[in-house]
Amino acid sequence: MPTVRAAALTGFGALARSYGLDPVGLLRAAGLPADAESDPDRRLPTGPINRMFEQAAELAGTDDFGLRLAELRGFSNLGPVTLLARDEPDIRSALAIFISYLPLHNEALIIDLSEHDGLAILACAVAGDGPKVQATDVAVAMLHRILRQLLGTGWQAQGVYLERQRPVRLGPFERAFSARVHFAQDFSGIAFPAADLDQPNLLAEAALRPYTAQLRAALPGLADLSLAERIRRLLRAMLAGGRCTAPLAAERLGLSRRTMERRLAGEGTTFHALLDEVRGEVARGQLTGSARSNAEIAGLLGFASSAAFTAWFAQRHGQPPQAWRRGQTA
Repeated sequence: MPTVRAAALTGFGALARSYGLDPVGLLRAAGLPADAESDPDRRLPTGPINRMFEQAAELAGTDDFGLRLAELRGFSNLGPVTLLARDEPDIRSALAIFISYLPLHNEALIIDLSEHDGLAILACAVAGDGPKVQATDVAVAMLHRILRQLLGTGWQAQGVYLERQRPVRLGPFERAFSARVHFAQDFSGIAFPAADLDQPNLLAEAALRPYTAQLRAALPGLADLSLAERIRRLLRAMLAGGRCTAPLAAERLGLSRRTMERRLAGEGTTFHALLDEVRGEVARGQLTGSARSNAEIAGLLGFASSAAFTAWFAQRHGQPPQAWRRGQTA
């Protein structure tokens, strides 16, 4: 079960009370400690937190609860990840460290940086089943705030993309991102000029770099995970791009395809088994957490047709996706 630092709850109590909600009651109903927010380094399961965010948004009668929660945080909220990435000289290296060491803060959040035709895409995905609309809003808004801290408050994204359906009120999203926000997309993330990656990091202090290097050497990073887990995280981020092939995954990992398959065999799995696993996780999340049709989910997962997706899902879950969705709703 993936976990996250309790710092992910920073501001939750105050925000919930501002809507007339009882944060302690919400925490207890989710099976979380009532005083969780008081110890930011305590590890908590991400699933109950994500469900609690959805419940709070529903009880509050607002669809921008996660967005408002993100406004109460900054780069420092990420704890050790902040220390590791803050003093990198440029944005590219700061984001590389941030992505590699993100599991120290949140094991369920996967970030992927890619470049296409002069455009940088910072995509994020939240692992796990069930609705994750508010948790994803928090993640994307946090990424946006981090980029503004690294690049300066005058920096603007070229576009923000969210998988969630269009909210009733667009104003809060437009104000938070100061950029065009696209809803009902195939991925959640931020697009900006790739040239920004080579801009200097405004937070960096060169004198502190040796100390952060020592800290980094003492901590586990993405490279310390098993290859299978590294590929799972990579696939969750790559899936939205529609290019989840073994050769591409191997290239992103700096391995030949043969070496990747051989090492996975040593861990008792295969690339296609991992792809099926991640597809299943994303499919269940889409069926329970979105209003997308079978055809839209099939396209998101890389299937040639809705029929192919239905057959694949039924083989693994014993019933077609629509029947499974109705059962979850009930």
